[in-house]
Parts: sequence; structure tokens; C-alpha cells
Amino acid sequence: MLRILETLTDPGNPDKANEDAFGHAGAHAWVIDGATDVADGPLIGAETGAHWLAHRASALFAANAARYGADLHGLVRFTIETLALGFARERLRPPNGRHEWPSAAMAMICAGEDKLACANFADCGLILLDDESDEARVFGVKHTSREARAMSRTAELIAALAPGEKPFDNATVMEYLRGHRRRQNTDEGYWILGIDPEAAAHMRYWEIPLARPATGLLFSDGFGSLVFDYHRFDPATLVRRADHDLL
Repeated sequence: MLRILETLTDPGNPDKANEDAFGHAGAHAWVIDGATDVADGPLIGAETGAHWLAHRASALFAANAARYGADLHGLVRFTIETLALGFARERLRPPNGRHEWPSAAMAMICAGEDKLACANFADCGLILLDDESDEARVFGVKHTSREARAMSRTAELIAALAPGEKPFDNATVMEYLRGHRRRQNTDEGYWILGIDPEAAAHMRYWEIPLARPATGLLFSDGFGSLVFDYHRFDPATLVRRADHDLL
């Protein structure tokens, strides 16, 4: 049985629409982190592609989770196929390239009686702490080598910015990000939630035995940074603090 203790989302810029989404329905729960657009101009109405994709995908998960149950591959494939049709119908113009396709990171779970199904794209994840255990299990944070190289290079470019300069205003950063986005959902890049149904076959997936009750924390990369980048907590401590003090 899945019991939701608390939810929290906090947009990085309060003056802009939240490009992250989350939800839960029955035995399912998920978080989606929209990838900030690097498009050449408006593409999908008044929304950013990241906002459109994250919130549309979340609504589709909520509407169809019960039908697919523990078949997370089926649920995600159906969602991506529906997103692709919606994007083709609602876009303002043809994309100038794959770099304009909307995409997002994702983590999702489906709780069964004695196991937990978990699926992941990119850098959203799950921390799972069994009751009476001192060590947490982490799913979805270990990146492929291509993902790790891309994150490292992006960090280098951002570190080289002039004081006060915004990454998305820098031509070198944008050129790199657009090239990186063109390789997503191809054999030269890595797979991510978006509008390419083939990605569902490459989604990371785990079936996790549950021998006893457990507390889990689904997170986007920004929240996970408390553990994995800034090392303010270890994974188990973060879950215990969130459970005791709430988010």
C-alpha cells in the first residue's frame, strides 16, 4: 500500500511558470523535471516546452496509471505516444531541429504488496529507507557515462561565465546545450522522457523487493543536490528528516 506523507514543489524562478510537475494516483507516484528550453523561439503556445511536457505528462500518468498498474513501460510508452500526437497538433511551427523537442527527467513508482516497481529517466530519483534500517537504497542517480560527461561539461561552461552572466544568455553554453539536446533519445546520447516513443524501451527500471515497510522520497535533481552535490545529508538522514520534520 502506498501512503503519501507530503508533497512539495518550489519553482526556481517565482516569476515564471513551474516547469516541474508531480502527482500520485492509487499505487503510483511520480516527479517530472522539465528540461529548460533551448528552442530558437516560441514553439508551443504561451507555455515553454518544458512546462507543457511536464504538466501534460503528469496529467496523463494520473489518468492512466490504474489501467496500466505495474506495467510502467506500457504507461510511459502510451504517455509519450500521446505527447507526440499532442505536440504535432498544438505546436506553432515545425521544430528547427531535435534540440527544440521538449524533454524532461522523471522518476516513478508503483507499490505492490511485496515489491516496488521504479522507473527513471535522467536525474530524478528515489531514496528508499526500510523501517529499522540505517542505510538507504538509492535509485536513478547513477548516470550513464554520456550523461555524466554532459553534466560535467555543462558545469565547466557555467563556471566560466562572467560575473552576473546568465547561462542561457551565453552563446557558447547555448551551442553546447543545443548539440546535447540533438543527441537525446539517440544511440549517441541518452534516453529521456519526451516525444519519442522509442525512449520507453530504454527507460531504467527496477523491481525492488519489500520485505518490510519502507519510507521513500521521490526527488528532482535540485532537491537531491542536498545529498549528492552539497553533501548536507546522507540519503538515509534526508529521508528520516523529511519524515519527521516534513519537507
